[in-house]
Amino acid sequence: MDSYEINKDTCAIVSLNSNVTKIVEKEDDYFINKNSYEVMEDSCQYYGSSCEGRMKGTKMILGSNYKVPIIIEESNEIIFFPTESPTSESCIWLSLNHIKMFEKSNGMTKVTFDSGKTMIIKMSPSAFEMQLLRANRLGSIMRKRKE
Repeated sequence: MDSYEINKDTCAIVSLNSNVTKIVEKEDDYFINKNSYEVMEDSCQYYGSSCEGRMKGTKMILGSNYKVPIIIEESNEIIFFPTESPTSESCIWLSLNHIKMFEKSNGMTKVTFDSGKTMIIKMSPSAFEMQLLRANRLGSIMRKRKE
């Protein structure tokens, strides 16, 4: 697969190396010959912006500058957040809308998606929770601005 646009069924974008990314959807998994940042960039462009533009907007809204969540698509409130620096080869992007729960697992975080799929993230539960809270805050602010 050479291209992919994030949609309402996308749960996670998992960079396996600089050239291959695993796409986790509710029902299926796919592999694409790009890194996770390129998938994010392609999806932002598909919906009329850029990853850089989305990040800049989030930074202004939230007042934070590091590992900011981004809104991929506004009308369906598709919000993703990174597990580390977005340009890092091992960055994973997670969909706020599909996270059912998370828990500590050997110093890392086990994420359970609403589909029942699970994933172990190399990130402390407290750092994960902070990212989740930022993404929720972004969604909340954007919903209020729509009213």
